[in-house]
Amino acid sequence: MAKPLAQSFTFAIVRRFILLCIGLFAVGCGPPKADLFDPSSAKPAEAPAAYDDRTWAGVLRTCVRDGLVDYETLKRDPSQLDQYLEQVAFVGPVSTPSFFATPPARTAYYINCYNACVLRSVLAAGIPSTMHDVAMRDLEYDYRFRIDGKIVNLAEMRELAVTESNGNARVHFAMCSAAKGSPTLSDQPYRTNGLNDRLRELALRSIDDPRMVMVNHEGQQLLVSLAIWSHREAFYSLFRNETRNTTATMLNCLMHLAGPQRRQFLARGSGYRVTPLPFDRTLNGWSPRSGG
Repeated sequence: MAKPLAQSFTFAIVRRFILLCIGLFAVGCGPPKADLFDPSSAKPAEAPAAYDDRTWAGVLRTCVRDGLVDYETLKRDPSQLDQYLEQVAFVGPVSTPSFFATPPARTAYYINCYNACVLRSVLAAGIPSTMHDVAMRDLEYDYRFRIDGKIVNLAEMRELAVTESNGNARVHFAMCSAAKGSPTLSDQPYRTNGLNDRLRELALRSIDDPRMVMVNHEGQQLLVSLAIWSHREAFYSLFRNETRNTTATMLNCLMHLAGPQRRQFLARGSGYRVTPLPFDRTLNGWSPRSGG
């Protein structure tokens, strides 16, 4: 009888171990959240006189070259980036609403916060050569920041930008997620004045960019970037709202956003299968060797 009892005891131990592992997996045993804020930081005693994006403008002016980012320069001196993030930690549409009285002001704020937080995430990850990799933390969900008095992740910032823009899907072209396959990072902050015109121009240039949209006549494919494909419902909604059409296709949406010449080119892809472009996960890093 000793042998069956020993086997039963061993089976019970193994079973408990398996159940423990399942329980740990259920509560999340993936990579921990990257909380890129100081948990001991407190709200400043005095509210700032105004929202000021000059430090963020300095980061972009110094480190963005032809849409690529000089992360090594930023790593050597991240002081302006940190100053901007320290400001927006407690300044924003909820905490200081008088600075953000209009939807464009709030939309620009969240776009800038998103892009600034992405740069800080890249530094925190050690400036990897590849972004959005399965071996890494999830950029959109696992990096968290204090923005406007709340702890939020990048996906939440993106959604806030879309919401404040009244569903203008063009804002997705303004947010860069640090991979070469994502929209490029502007070398200027987004600001209230002229924001809608700037987003329209950005959409025009994005639809012209073969990294965003391609037509493969041989394979009869209309290929779109992940920035468009992942948010296609938002682009469908934008098309329906701005054209008053009740139905939308991807080709309709792209032609609506494109300029006259590009529309003629895209029209040749009528009836083609819509397919996501292969996503280039390479870090959008600039170096003297990159030729940027």
